[in-house]
Amino acid sequence: MTTWSINAAELRIPRRSRFAAHRMIVIGDARGQAVRQINGLASWYDRDAKVWRNKPIGYLPSDRLRGYDSKTHPRTFMPINGSSGPAWRLAPAIESGAMRVLADGLTPEGIEQRLAPALEAIRRINALSDGPEGGAGLPYPFMGFGRNSNSFFSTMLHVMGFDEPAFARPALVVPGARRYLLSDDVVSALRTA
Repeated sequence: MTTWSINAAELRIPRRSRFAAHRMIVIGDARGQAVRQINGLASWYDRDAKVWRNKPIGYLPSDRLRGYDSKTHPRTFMPINGSSGPAWRLAPAIESGAMRVLADGLTPEGIEQRLAPALEAIRRINALSDGPEGGAGLPYPFMGFGRNSNSFFSTMLHVMGFDEPAFARPALVVPGARRYLLSDDVVSALRTA
């Protein structure tokens, strides 16, 4: 690859299994490495450190679903099915069908333009309830069964104008997939902005 790309990927739970998946947007640079992610994560607010922290799955009544861009929240970068760190090369994941290219041939500026509706959607999702760092998002459904991180992924795809991808050997359990966190009128407004 000599250009930047926007991709759809999964974190498998447990890793390298087909049982369950957390889906995410992955940005690839001109070297073909994953350099940025857009994720919806189960979160809790650490009052001592005054920061949001994330966890693999929400199970407490106080857990929240918030959106993150790893560009501003580097600790939210997650393992990518079909690729391995620390280089996080995209080619093996793409070749195996574990990752799907949504848009390629982009420049860094083109990436920012394509991500703009998603970043605004993150801001709106996080602001759905009061809290630090732009808001506390939504209540996280117990053990992820309901509108969850996969619903966040579907919302991001929808506001950017992408269809849900089909992964090779998809996970058996992907709760929340194809559900949205924002109303249709908000999504439509973001897509046309």
